[in-house]
Parts: sequence; C-alpha cells; structure tokens
Amino acid sequence: MENFNQAVKRISAIDWSCIGNKQARSHIHLSKEYLRRSSIFLQYYPGACRYPFIIISNSITKTQANVDGLKILQEIDNSYVRDIAKSYLELNALIDEGNQIAIDNKDLFEPAIKLYERGGHFFIRSGYLNVAGATDLLSRLQIELKGSHLI
Repeated sequence: MENFNQAVKRISAIDWSCIGNKQARSHIHLSKEYLRRSSIFLQYYPGACRYPFIIISNSITKTQANVDGLKILQEIDNSYVRDIAKSYLELNALIDEGNQIAIDNKDLFEPAIKLYERGGHFFIRSGYLNVAGATDLLSRLQIELKGSHLI
C-alpha cells in the first residue's frame, strides 16, 4: 500500500483550514489542467458525479481500502474538495491493488492536489468556475479545452 500511504501523508500535510485563502496565477493553470484531465477521464470512464468532481469509486470500482474511515477526510469541510481528496486516495489505493485503469490515470488528481497544497481551490457556482478571484463559464471552458484538442 505504498502509493496509498504516500497519498494519505500528502493529504494529511495540507492545512485544510486555509484552503482558498491564497490566490496566485498558478492556481488558474492548475485548475484548468485538472479540468482538462477530468474531462478526458470522464469521457472514457463516466460515473455518477458532478463534473469536475470525480468520484473514483463510481467511475472505476471501489477499493478494498477503508478510505471513508480516514479522519483527515472529516477535517475537510467543503464536500467538493473532500470528494477530490477522497477520490485521490481511492485512486492510489486502486493503484496498489493493481487496477490497470487507476495505474493508467495515476496523475489525474495531481493538479488539484498541488492547488490545495498551495492554499488555493476552485469552486463552481451557477455554472461558473471561480479560481483565484477569476470566474469563467464552465461550459465555455469545456468547449475551449475540446477545441484545443487537449480533450
């Protein structure tokens, strides 16, 4: 469970009480990269979720690890941020279990986790993505990502 344990350490090192208190231009780039990766992933592995907040157990399969029981997840008060953190942990547990889809998508959550480590976050309200004080229409971003052949 090397990947899972490393992921737990990484999530545990984030100060979840400060998420969203910092704003930096890199947060916009990290958010857009996460959106790009999540769009591609959901094209191939659709599952019940509210885009772009992927639920790995709905898209791939449930892991044998008890991710729900981790105390660190209870410290995250934003349900969407918690979903990403939980899915990051589930993905790493599935990697340790030898799940090929998880192995092929091991970097799926990297931009979002880096964003959280840097104190940033993004949220969606009324169809608009807000990150680092900037807003953009989420559907327009999806069209731009598709048009750039990044999806």
